[in-house]
Amino acid sequence: MKKFSNSAIFAMALAAFMVLIMVISPLASFFWGGSGDDDTAGQTDLPTTVPTADNRIRLGEVGKLINHPFDSIADGLDMSPPGAVIANYVCTEGLEGTPMESLIYTQPYDLYGTNISRAYRAAFWDGTQLEMDKLSPRKFTFGFIPAPTPYQGYPVLIRNKDVCSIMGDPCILGPRSKVEAAVDVIDDENASNSYPPFSALLEQVDLDAPYQIVSQNSRVAYQYYDAVRVAGDRCERTITCIGITENATACLNELAANTTDSLECNMTFDQGDLNLTITRISGDFDVVMDVECLKP
Repeated sequence: MKKFSNSAIFAMALAAFMVLIMVISPLASFFWGGSGDDDTAGQTDLPTTVPTADNRIRLGEVGKLINHPFDSIADGLDMSPPGAVIANYVCTEGLEGTPMESLIYTQPYDLYGTNISRAYRAAFWDGTQLEMDKLSPRKFTFGFIPAPTPYQGYPVLIRNKDVCSIMGDPCILGPRSKVEAAVDVIDDENASNSYPPFSALLEQVDLDAPYQIVSQNSRVAYQYYDAVRVAGDRCERTITCIGITENATACLNELAANTTDSLECNMTFDQGDLNLTITRISGDFDVVMDVECLKP
């Protein structure tokens, strides 16, 4: 997989998502921070590991691992404790070698020393964040410090004083309280999670897009799901909304009435119980991703 320069990390489609996270969460700066003032007293060692020829450690040698389906944003929400307000999911295989390649997250490479095949980010009402990454290949550089105590048998790896990780398929990264809450959700199928509030919406959409966003209570709609796909040499977005705002409706209607070579837009309305509004936008990548009225 191509490793991008830092200037390409955040494409326009990510801007709205990350801006909102930065507004509601003071932890954003810690996710990719240095080691900080780690409290390493009383550490215990991980199981004996044997580095590979490239000095990376195989994921299976860490100990007990997370194991959960991770094929769409619904799976990410299903693993998340309650309270997610906005979440984003990326499948890199569907983006490589396309105009949308800049949407691939590159920070995990610096964190794990390997690429990822899938990534999920969520921000919560309480101002915290949670991240999940599937490593590809399943080995990593040991840039973490083992915590003194595991959690439910899972080794806990400390990134800095604010962020830790529990490894697996996927790896989970965030504040320790949020990571432990995610483990509780994954290990107990009866535990509450973040999927139910979005279930009515997500049951109406195809969850196979390589780039997915779900949000609630934004300036666009009460809830919306944004699926971004490659369509030849063009970008295609399908935005499915419950309770779309008047301003967003007016803006999108104006776009639909002013089709250009670089941007096409059409809207349909479903008068069923959910009163869905479905908007399809296609065209040049930068133009499609920069539609102002679809930014949270």
